[in-house]
Amino acid sequence: MPKIDTHALLNLLEQLKTWLLTEVLIFDYLIQVAVIALLFGFAWILARRVQPFVAPRVEGIWPGNRLFTNLKRTFLNQFLSLHLLILLLIATVVYQQTEKTALLINMGVTLLSVWIIIKLASSVIYDRFWSVSISVTAWTVAALMILDVFEPLLGVLDSLGFNVGDVHISILSLIKAGLLLLVTLRLGAWLSQYVDKQLHHVSQLTPSARVLISKSLTGLIYFLIGMAVLNSVGIDFTALAVFGGALGVGIGFGLQKVVSNLISGIILLSDKSIKPGDVIQIGEVFGWISSLKARYVSVVTRDGHEYLIPNEDLITQQVINWSYSDPKIRLTIPFGVSYKADPHQVRDLVIEAMNGIPRVLKNPPPKCFLKGFGDSSVDMEVRAWITDPKNGVGNLKSEILFAVWDTLKANNIEIPFPQRDVHIKSREE
Repeated sequence: MPKIDTHALLNLLEQLKTWLLTEVLIFDYLIQVAVIALLFGFAWILARRVQPFVAPRVEGIWPGNRLFTNLKRTFLNQFLSLHLLILLLIATVVYQQTEKTALLINMGVTLLSVWIIIKLASSVIYDRFWSVSISVTAWTVAALMILDVFEPLLGVLDSLGFNVGDVHISILSLIKAGLLLLVTLRLGAWLSQYVDKQLHHVSQLTPSARVLISKSLTGLIYFLIGMAVLNSVGIDFTALAVFGGALGVGIGFGLQKVVSNLISGIILLSDKSIKPGDVIQIGEVFGWISSLKARYVSVVTRDGHEYLIPNEDLITQQVINWSYSDPKIRLTIPFGVSYKADPHQVRDLVIEAMNGIPRVLKNPPPKCFLKGFGDSSVDMEVRAWITDPKNGVGNLKSEILFAVWDTLKANNIEIPFPQRDVHIKSREE
């Protein structure tokens, strides 16, 4: 059950009540609240009228600099706040002439000044999420300190919580852990991306080794982040033994496929059976590997489709790796010619045509074989080697067949089609 420090909570409520009665709910402060509301309306009207004239001139200053562009955007977004600040400063001068204390107006000037400074400072952060998060958090803390309620509020938040064994987990510790988790996750993602980029510049490592090292370091980074967050809450690592055993049982029953794919991914990276850039065929999917992930492999086909194949399928199913040990592959394309043609001439003409195709290797050279004597044609076969199957195999086969067709047509060599002779024998009477 949550254990609340009622004494600290009642003390904070009593301080708040005293502050409201003695500092807020008095006639002079109500007038200041009305003045602030009136000045806010004037500031809104002025900002709407002045901004259309200022914005084009400000945006035209140093347009190519990204940092200055962010500063200009923040300045224009804070136009209302700037006008309100100017009007509040004028109001403080007027109040000084009347020899009255403008406590709320002075407090508004301070809070508004801090807000504008924080927003301008956070504009150097290009990520909008982090810029807004940091500015709001910093201003909230500053406002609580200016209002002198920061320490009492921390005491109340620390008293609200519950016990897990000998560990007291309070709302304050959970807020700290959440902020730490948010920051460290972003830093961890940035660090893992940086390490991954640096590994790609190490030419001595194979693509599989780069991916394996990158994934291992990423896992270690996030493990350390988790330990740091748990430590900030005050949880003893030895207390996780029971939880770890329960988690293991849950994984064994509920996450079999997930764990299987994770382990299969490690095996694929370790045995180097596939790597980024390899051309593979699994089932009806033919394409090249664009990336290896912890759970799946991304295979991009020639038509632009990207298949996310689970790592387990690459372990348990038959996979054709066209570039496993050697990127060279041989294409075999059958064709037929008429019995009237000279097969020796056909062989020489086809080989000459193959040498004119840029993707066909000269070494080993293309070859043409006579495979047999069919019913309607002399069956022949052309064999050609290539080193770039990722650029497509079907398109090259088509190019080779076009070359064979053009060569045979240019030399008046007939490509036959199936024919049948029908002999009608009349019955003798």
